Amino acid sequence: MDSYALGKGHVSGILPITTAKVPILKVVDRGTGVECDISVENRDGILKSQIIHLISSIDERIKKLSFLMISWAIVQNINSSKDKTLNSLSIILLVAFHLQMDTATVKKTIPSFMNYGKSNQESVAELFVTLLIMLSSVENLWLKGLCVSTYDGSWTSKAWNCKVACISVEDFSDRSQNVARAVGQAQIKQIYECINLSTQYVLSFMDGQIGGVQLKEFLFGHDGIITLRRTSTSNSHQIASLPNIPSQSNQRKRDRNRERQEAKKPSYASRSSPYKENSLHTRLGRNACREFGTGRARYVI
Repeated sequence: MDSYALGKGHVSGILPITTAKVPILKVVDRGTGVECDISVENRDGILKSQIIHLISSIDERIKKLSFLMISWAIVQNINSSKDKTLNSLSIILLVAFHLQMDTATVKKTIPSFMNYGKSNQESVAELFVTLLIMLSSVENLWLKGLCVSTYDGSWTSKAWNCKVACISVEDFSDRSQNVARAVGQAQIKQIYECINLSTQYVLSFMDGQIGGVQLKEFLFGHDGIITLRRTSTSNSHQIASLPNIPSQSNQRKRDRNRERQEAKKPSYASRSSPYKENSLHTRLGRNACREFGTGRARYVI
C-alpha cells in the first residue's frame, strides 16, 4: 500500500492543479507545514527564479521585504492564486517595483547596478509601511487600467486581451502576461480590506492606541504561527475605531471579513505615484515610518 495512504509520507495535502498555465502539484511538507508547488520542465520558472535571485543580491532589503510581505499575505489569507488572491511572484514584483520608485537610484549602465539603491536609506520597516500606503492609494485605479511595470520601472496603463484586470503586474520576462491575473473581483475586495486594515493598525500603533505586540500578531501572526488573538476588552476604549483581531479558523476568517467591510476605508498616497497626497499620508510619511522602523516597533521585523 502507498505510504501516503498510511499517513507516513513526507508530504500531505497532495493536490494536482492541471488547469493552470503551468500545471503543478501542490503538497504540504509534514515536518514544517510549508506549502510547496512542484512542476516539471518549467524552464521559464527556473529562469525567473534565477533573475530574481540576482536582483536580490543587489540590495538585501529586496529579499527581506519580500519575505515580510509574503508572511503578511499568508497570515491575511491572501497569498494563493488557487483562491484567486496574490501569488508570491506578484508580491515579489510589487516589492521590486516599490524600490524602483526612487528614481534617483535607477541607473542605465551595467557597472552602476553594483550601487543600485544605495541612495535609498529607508529601512525594511519603512519600506513595508510605504508599500502598503502605495497599494492602498491605487485601489480605485486598477480597474482604470493601471499596471505595474518592473521592466520600465514605472506605472503604465494596460489591458489584457482588451480586458482590464483586477490587479495588473506585468511579467518582466514576457510583457504580454499579467502575473496577478488570477486575482478575482471578489478577492480584490478581500485583499484591500487586508491592506487598509493593516495600515489602520500601523497608524493606531504610531498614535499609541495599541501596543507593538498586538500590531505584530495582527500583521505577522503569533511567533510565526498563523494564529491571531482577539483584542482584550481592556484595550477596547483605546482602539474603538478598529475591529477585534480574530483567529485564523475558517469561521473566524469569515467574521474578520465582515468586520473589515464595516471598517472605514481610508485613502492614502505614495511617493512617485499617479494620485494626490492627503493629510493621512503625511501622518504615515517618512518621519512616521522612520519611527516605526527604528523606534518602538523595531522588534516587529
